[in-house]
Amino acid sequence: MWRRAFLLGALAPLGGCGFRPLYGPDGERRPAETPSEPRLVREMAAVRVAEIPERVGQLLRRQLQRSFEDRLPGTPQRYTLIASLGYTVEVLGIRRDGLPTRVRYIATGTWALTDTAAPPSLIGRGEVRTLDSYNIPDVQLFAAEVSRDDMERRIVQELGERITLAVAARLRQRLAAQG
Repeated sequence: MWRRAFLLGALAPLGGCGFRPLYGPDGERRPAETPSEPRLVREMAAVRVAEIPERVGQLLRRQLQRSFEDRLPGTPQRYTLIASLGYTVEVLGIRRDGLPTRVRYIATGTWALTDTAAPPSLIGRGEVRTLDSYNIPDVQLFAAEVSRDDMERRIVQELGERITLAVAARLRQRLAAQG
């Protein structure tokens, strides 16, 4: 009971500062808009994700497809999202014999959103970063490989969420400019 009161008290000032949910209705309904399909959700469903090379790129593409294309299946394409993924690797822990014990990956995802006109025009672009690390246990190569794969999945999920938010914010700006 007290948690609910605390939460309401903490969220009350957000209404006065212009806070609006990114995916939800923005309070300005248009005649064709229904509560279950805000305009932003329809715009996000019209985004198609271009191919991203390599295995981790395929994982990122699938994460982005779930965020965009799976929102309203069957929505015609109006935008193309081009994304890429790059890594920087740092060794954090080193044993006395020089072998690494902990590795950190800094992942950078770049994105560009274009429309489907001929020639396509750039709607927005950006770059997002995240980092994660994993341990390399002694003489347990399988455990190290599983740990690295798990770290890659976490990175892909985080980059996918950040790219989705950045693209959604750009699409929302575009919708606001269109009126």
